[in-house]
Amino acid sequence: MNEPAQVIDITPEKEEAKTVALVLPSDARAIKVQDYATREAANAFFLKCRDARKKIAAVFDPHIERAKEAKKKADEVRAALVKEKEQAEAPIVEAEGIVNREILRFDDEDRKRREKEQREAEEKAHREAEEAALRAAAAAEQAGDKEEAAAIIEEAVHAPVFVPAPPPPPKLKGSSEVTYWKFEVENLKALILAVASGKAPASYLQANEVAIGATVRAQSKGETSSFSCPGIKIWPDTKRKATGR
Repeated sequence: MNEPAQVIDITPEKEEAKTVALVLPSDARAIKVQDYATREAANAFFLKCRDARKKIAAVFDPHIERAKEAKKKADEVRAALVKEKEQAEAPIVEAEGIVNREILRFDDEDRKRREKEQREAEEKAHREAEEAALRAAAAAEQAGDKEEAAAIIEEAVHAPVFVPAPPPPPKLKGSSEVTYWKFEVENLKALILAVASGKAPASYLQANEVAIGATVRAQSKGETSSFSCPGIKIWPDTKRKATGR
């Protein structure tokens, strides 16, 4: 069950800081940059936004830092408890693994035994059917009906022999066998070629955005860039930021 979020009590300082920010969007829409003077005024307003941000940060950041510290301590306690629990369960995991492997070993041997018995029963049934057919064919031939004898042999060759499968092993109460399929990429180049040729979906590959971003930044300066790679589009995203204090 999720714990209810902690509600920060609103003090007059917090209300005042939020009020200062509320008027800024309407004031910003009224600004029109038409010359150097209005450009300078727009920049002054931009710096005013920075000051408003500082006021909000001065009020909220202490609470945020305290909450982060509390979460850090809670996470440390949780991690320690999880580790302690895993250590306590380690003998159980070991015991379960030993018994599970023993059951799987027996089940594998039992499956092979059952398959062998099934094959032997089918082979025996085939032999008995062939022997019966040969006796019937011999009797027909002695009676002078060679066509009937040939038909009996032909039918015996193609007739299926049904042998019921042995009964399944008894089910174990309270547990069941579950198969999980796992994988590993053993040849990345082959996987890439499969995706490129349409034999595998593109979702099997994921772009390393951290590596791509680092290369783009390393090969770019200002509003120009020498980066080029098929399948990747880059563009400059220029924003104004406040400098100094």
